[in-house]
Amino acid sequence: MTTPLLREFNQQDVDWLVQTGMLRSLQAGDRLHSPYQSLDYLWIVVNGQLSVVLKSQPADESGKAIPKEILRLSSGELAGALPAVTTYLSQSTLFALTDTTVLAIPLTTLTQKLADDTAFAAPFYRVVALTLRHQLTQWAAQMGYSVALLGQLQLKEAATVFAELADSDLDWMMAVGQVESVKPGTPLLRCGYPVDALHLLLEGAVGLSAAEQPPNQVVSALMPDPERAETEFARLSRGDLIGETLLMDSAPAAVRAIALRESTLLTIPRWRLLAKLLYDRPFAARLYRLLALLLASKQQLMLQKLGVLAPNSDLDGQAMERVALAEARFEWLVQRLQAQSTPGV
Repeated sequence: MTTPLLREFNQQDVDWLVQTGMLRSLQAGDRLHSPYQSLDYLWIVVNGQLSVVLKSQPADESGKAIPKEILRLSSGELAGALPAVTTYLSQSTLFALTDTTVLAIPLTTLTQKLADDTAFAAPFYRVVALTLRHQLTQWAAQMGYSVALLGQLQLKEAATVFAELADSDLDWMMAVGQVESVKPGTPLLRCGYPVDALHLLLEGAVGLSAAEQPPNQVVSALMPDPERAETEFARLSRGDLIGETLLMDSAPAAVRAIALRESTLLTIPRWRLLAKLLYDRPFAARLYRLLALLLASKQQLMLQKLGVLAPNSDLDGQAMERVALAEARFEWLVQRLQAQSTPGV
C-alpha cells in the first residue's frame, strides 16, 4: 500500500484495516466485480494491478455496447464500496491484469466504524477525495487538457454543500468568515498563485477560466501575461464554493476565478480552515466527505460526457428533499449574515 493511504492514516488506523480486512489473491484475468453486482466490500490493492472497465453507451453496428477501460488501479488504491459516496463502480467490471492481492474490508463493518470513530472517518474521507481527484486528473491527461471538457463538468454545488454540513459548521463559518463585496473584474483565484481563502458565493456571479493547455504555474505566477488567451468554462452562482482545493493540499490554483458582476462573498482564511480541520475531527470528517461527494459527482458527469455512463437527470424523492433542505439552510445562513451586519441588530 502506498500514499495517500499511508500518508493520511496513522498506525492505529492501518492496524484496524489489517485486522478487519481479508486478503484475497487473484490471478491475471480473474474478475473481482461484475456490473450491477452488489458492492459489499472496499478493496485496497496491496500489489498487482486491476482494470476498471465500463461499457460505452453508444452501441456499435451490431447493437452491442463496447467495453472501455477507464482506469488502472495499482498498489495502495481503492476500489469497490465507498460508504456514502456514489460512484460509477457499481456499473463497472473489475478484473486483475496481473497476479494481484487485495485487502477486502466488509462494507457493513466499515460503515459502522465511520459512524462511531470520527478520528478515523476524517482521514478516510480525505483519502477517498484524494483518490477521486487523482482519477479525474488521469482522465483529463488521457483525453488532453481541454477547456471544452472542463466546461462540461460544471456542477451546481450548493445542494450538496448545505445538505451535508451540520448547523454547527455553518455557525463556525459565520463566526470566522468575513462578508465582503467585490466589484466586477476582481480576481478571487489567480493561476499559479496560492489559494489563500475559501469563498462561499452569497450573491452575484463568478467566472472560471483556463488556458487550453496546462500552464507552467511558476511562469504564470512570476511572469504574468495579461494577454494570455483563456476561455471561460464555468460560471458559479449563489451557494457555490471557490477555492475548495485548499482543503486537499497547498497546490497553487490551476484556474482563474474572477467576479463577473458585483458579488458578495463569505471568505474564510486558509489558516483558519486548516486549523479547524486539524483540531476538530468531526468537522474534518464532514468536510472531506462533502468534498468526496462533489468529486464523485464530477466523475459521473465526465463519464456521461464520454459516453460510458447513461445520463441520469431524474431526481428521486429523497434527492428532492435534500435540495429543498439545502436551499432553506442557505437562505437561513444569508439572513443570519445580513442580520449580523445590520447596525443595532
